[in-house]
Amino acid sequence: MYLLDTNICIAINRGNPNAIANYSKNAKYSYICTVNLAELYKGVYCSQQVAKNLTDLNNLLSLLPVVDVDRNAALEFGLIQGELRKIGKPTGVFDALIAAVARSRNDILVTDNTKDFQNIANLQLENWLIP
Repeated sequence: MYLLDTNICIAINRGNPNAIANYSKNAKYSYICTVNLAELYKGVYCSQQVAKNLTDLNNLLSLLPVVDVDRNAALEFGLIQGELRKIGKPTGVFDALIAAVARSRNDILVTDNTKDFQNIANLQLENWLIP
């Protein structure tokens, strides 16, 4: 399964050909989590084109399941934050939560921001924007 990071969802909505091609091949195995959803809604309501961006987001949401941050992901979040602190390479809270969902489900996190996740052990990453 593929957990799509927020930047991948945005790339799909903006018509990025690599993102669309990869999503098309893997649509039935793809999802987002509630953290991504919160980031996407923030982007919509902080934008200059709220109505258009909300329509685009709703169209995307009609295709993608949304997974909650559950107890297993919460445990992984704590572990990830502890691991990163020990090696002196912290990441943002939202990124750690998104990574925790993927890692708790043993799924692949699809992101264009691999640098934000590269120090998280046992996290599988793919970048669908690279041909």
